[in-house]
Amino acid sequence: MSNARRLLIGTAVIGAAALLSYLMRPIPPTVEVATVQQRPFVLTVEDQGRTRARNPFIVASPIGGRLLRPELDEGDKVQQGQVIARIALQPQDQRTLAMEQANLAAAEARLRAEQATLVEAQGTQARADRELERRQELLKNRLASVEEVEAYQQAVIAAQARVRSIEAAVEASRADVESVRSRLLGSISAGTDYGSYEDIQAPADGTVLRVLEESERVIIPGTPLFQISNQDSIEVVVDLLTQDAVSVTPGDAVQITGWGGSYTINGTVRYIEPEAFTKFSALGVEEQRVNVIIDLLDAPANLGAEYRVEVAIVVWESPAELTVPSSALFQRADGWNVFVVQQQQVALRPIEIGYRNRNLAQVLSGLSEGDIVIQYPSDLIEEGMTVSY
Repeated sequence: MSNARRLLIGTAVIGAAALLSYLMRPIPPTVEVATVQQRPFVLTVEDQGRTRARNPFIVASPIGGRLLRPELDEGDKVQQGQVIARIALQPQDQRTLAMEQANLAAAEARLRAEQATLVEAQGTQARADRELERRQELLKNRLASVEEVEAYQQAVIAAQARVRSIEAAVEASRADVESVRSRLLGSISAGTDYGSYEDIQAPADGTVLRVLEESERVIIPGTPLFQISNQDSIEVVVDLLTQDAVSVTPGDAVQITGWGGSYTINGTVRYIEPEAFTKFSALGVEEQRVNVIIDLLDAPANLGAEYRVEVAIVVWESPAELTVPSSALFQRADGWNVFVVQQQQVALRPIEIGYRNRNLAQVLSGLSEGDIVIQYPSDLIEEGMTVSY
């Protein structure tokens, strides 16, 4: 074999070996990275809440009787003073009705008698007044004695006292008549089942949230009839874990999402209820929670009561903080760490963080602006290996 042939074969073998070595080289894994940079930072407390009517009115029946079937439906608008229900007063039985009618007739007769007696007493008083005036004129002319004038003065005083007494008796008789008439309210009258009705009026402008009595039936005093919102005002209530609620203060800004619309509703914390309560989570864990009440600043017209919403309460914010994505963090024995990529080489970097929210963490030390970190690092990532991104 010639030297040229040997050289050609050797070159081919070396090339094949080099190609095989290139094809079998380890391929750097591809990772997702992010840049450490200065960003506005907002720390929020987040949880699910619900809307509710602010200070709703519970309209109850002030009297007993038969409630006529309400014509209002849930969602109807009402105005203050509008008649929203009618209650027919209960009719009495025939025997009781006859007795009350007789009592009314007797009371009216006593009133007429007292009024007639009053007219007589007023006439007697007027006559006594005239007689006294005449005697006083005679006394001036020395035609009557002082004793005679005093006797007529006493007669006038007695006549005045009798008039006042009869006037009081007239008022008492008139009150008796009104009392009997009040007991006759709702009595059966010709052509109707009920003779008297009580109208229930809306206490404020708003929307009917619930119709608590939908059918005609006999009710007792105090029966709830309607729940009506106050001026259609809507607020949000969210129950927070007590360890989260301690960082919330009245006046904190609130962002409302997840209500079904395409934009964020703004709000503010109005107050935190002073007493917590026990609640069991979906996993059966006992939790201490407290209600936080939120006012809406730009509530949409189609947002009603008892809607589910996502609430984010801003408890701290800064216009510029050095931040790293929370997805780049992982813990080891020495604390929080990240993988930093420098010229495609992985370096382990312990860091110190401050506040954290859903997406970002505040960097206190260990990173500089512009550093590139690996997001969602897997167990395959190790210090010193080469990666691509």
